[in-house]
Amino acid sequence: MKKKYTFRKFVNDLHLWLGLPSALVLFVMCLSGTIYVFQKEITQWVDAGQYRIAPKTDQSHLEVAKLTRMVEARKKATVTAIQIPQQQDGSWTFTVSLDDQATKAGTADKAPKKEKTKSFWVDPYLGVIKGDAQTPASEFFATVLKMHRWLLIENHDIGGAITGSAAMMMIVLQLTGIVLWAPAKLKKWKHLSSWKDGFSVKWGAKFKRVNFDWHKASGFYAFALVTVMAVTGPYFAFKWYKTSFAAALGTKPSNNESNLASTYPRAGAQPISVEQVVSRVNQIYPYQGTIKITFPKDSAGTFTILKSRSGFFVSAGVDRLWLDQYSGQALMVQRYADKSLADQVVSSAKFIHDGEIMGTFSKILYFIACLIATSLPVTGFIIWWGKNKKAAKKSSTNAHSSIPA
Repeated sequence: MKKKYTFRKFVNDLHLWLGLPSALVLFVMCLSGTIYVFQKEITQWVDAGQYRIAPKTDQSHLEVAKLTRMVEARKKATVTAIQIPQQQDGSWTFTVSLDDQATKAGTADKAPKKEKTKSFWVDPYLGVIKGDAQTPASEFFATVLKMHRWLLIENHDIGGAITGSAAMMMIVLQLTGIVLWAPAKLKKWKHLSSWKDGFSVKWGAKFKRVNFDWHKASGFYAFALVTVMAVTGPYFAFKWYKTSFAAALGTKPSNNESNLASTYPRAGAQPISVEQVVSRVNQIYPYQGTIKITFPKDSAGTFTILKSRSGFFVSAGVDRLWLDQYSGQALMVQRYADKSLADQVVSSAKFIHDGEIMGTFSKILYFIACLIATSLPVTGFIIWWGKNKKAAKKSSTNAHSSIPA
C-alpha cells in the first residue's frame, strides 16, 4: 500500500533537495566564514612586530600634522584618512590615495574609477612608519573574504548571486531542519523523553548513527546563530533583499553618505587641525574607543569621523560625526544609542553577520556556530549517501528475488 505524502515528508524532501545542490557552496562559505571570524586578532598577532608599539607614558604622541607630512613625504601620496586605535599599544593607521601618483605619471583614465588607497602602520611617538598594513596575513584574509562573498569569482555580481542564493537556501534549510528535529508525532511532544535524542550524540554507536546524531543535535544548538548568519547574508549580495530586509523592520537601508558641506569663510582659510578634530570628537563622544577620521575631499568637504568601542563584551555600534573643516562645528551627530532598534539592526548588519556585534564574546559564539555549520553539509551529505546506497541495495535485492528460479 502506497504511503500517504505527509507534510513532514514534504519538509524532508525540501530539506534534501535544497541541501544537495547548495552543499558545496555552503561548505565553502561556512568554512571561510569560520576562518575569517578572528581575522583582526590573528593579523595583529601575526604582525605584532609591525603593529604593536611601546606607548610612552611620559610623553604624548607627535602632532598629527607632522605625522601626516612625514607619511606624505615618504610615500609621495596624499593622506586621506587616519585611524587611532583604542588600544594604546597599537600603531596608528594612515591611509593614502594613490590616484595622485597615477595622475602625475599620466596613467590615470578619464573615466571615473574607485579611488585606490594603501594603508601604513605608524608609531605616533617615534614618527616611524612601522610597515605596510597590507601584510601577507591581511592579504590572506582578504582572499578568504573574497571566497566567502564571491567564491573567488572575478565577476562579483555572479559570485554574489551564487552565495546570496545559497544563503537564502540556508534559511529554508534551517527552518525545515528544526521541523525535522522535533518529534514526528504531535502526541509525543508532551513527553520529555521524546525530545532527548535531539540534544545528544550516542558516541558509542556506529559511525552512521553518530553522524546522524551530530547532524541533528549540533544543528539544533547552532540553529539561532546560523539562522542569523543566513538571514543577514543576502543583505550584502542583493539590493532588493537589502531594501526588503530594512522594510520588514520598518526602516530603510542605512546611508552613511552625507551631502553636508563646510562653509568656506574667506579666501585662504585653513582647515582646523586633526588634533582639534580629535578633541571635538572626544567632547561629543567622551569614551575610550577607536577613532577613524576621513579628511575632506575638497574645499567644501567635511571631516567624517567614526568612533566605536572594542572589548570582550561591548556593543560594536558605530557613532558617526560630520564636522565643518573650517569651524569645527558639528554638522551632523549620529549616536548609535539614539537610533531605533530597527535602525540599529540595519546599520549593524555587517557586525551582526560576522559576529562582531557584541565584541569578542559574540565572536567566540559565532566561531563555534560557524564551525558547526561547516560540518552540516558534510554530515547531511553522508546521511543522504547512506540512505541512497540502502535504497539502491534494497531495489537490487527485490529485483533479484522477483526472478523465477
